[in-house]
Amino acid sequence: MQLARDSKQIGNIIRRARKKQHLNQTQLAEKTGLRQATVSQVENGQPSARIGTLLALFAALDLELLVAPRSKEWTIEAGGGF
Repeated sequence: MQLARDSKQIGNIIRRARKKQHLNQTQLAEKTGLRQATVSQVENGQPSARIGTLLALFAALDLELLVAPRSKEWTIEAGGGF
């Protein structure tokens, strides 16, 4: 299981999963009905990505979104927050 706490980490998870499946951004975009530019923006950590876009990418890559309480050691001082 991979942990993501910000948009850049989510983008990296999507990029790694896409490459593991030997897909380029255009192929992933075609699987989801998104534009290649949108896939690129998400992979580069654009913080304004819509939840529907992320869910479409997760589904196309056979990934799930799991929401859990934040661990205690993750604080704003340690790099958390928005």
